[in-house]
Amino acid sequence: VVSEEEKLVLKENLHIKEKKMVLSVGQFIYRKGFDILLHIAKDFPENTATVIIGGEPTKEYLSIVEKYKLKHIYFIGFKEKEELAKYYMAADVFVFPTREDIWGLVINEAMSYGLPVIVSNQCVAGAELIESGRCGYQITLENQRLLLEKTKELLLDNRLRRKMAEESLKKIKNYSIENMAEDYIKILTDYIK
Repeated sequence: VVSEEEKLVLKENLHIKEKKMVLSVGQFIYRKGFDILLHIAKDFPENTATVIIGGEPTKEYLSIVEKYKLKHIYFIGFKEKEELAKYYMAADVFVFPTREDIWGLVINEAMSYGLPVIVSNQCVAGAELIESGRCGYQITLENQRLLLEKTKELLLDNRLRRKMAEESLKKIKNYSIENMAEDYIKILTDYIK
């Protein structure tokens, strides 16, 4: 797990001046729910950056930023894996408020970098990987107040955040490509029999 001091250096290198950072990654489309994240960002603790990576901000996203006069929002275009890794390591919390995702590989990625994850219950990876209260939280999109509360809780409670980060790393170890391939082989073998 990346230390608080290392995270601050990484943020500085990425030109993010805030002390805390909420990260979300995905295509800039309605289904990903980034508008929901922007709506709650207005109530994040002071000195918290909200970084959304994956494209050009839509008119809707920009109008939300304007409506709430949001100052700590970073829209960042698509990044290659090596560059994206720096953002995962710099982040404090990963929030994925998707309205629908068949899997949501970004959950695997965030956990592999030791991040606590807050994900909607509309994401299969969230249902499979996130045990609420252990390595993050799974929430319903209808309960945006809970999404905000859990995000703030993780931003403000260093001990809880670190504990969940360690749980994320433990949990995701079982989801390596090798382990998943073994599971598929076993399923196919059982099916053939």
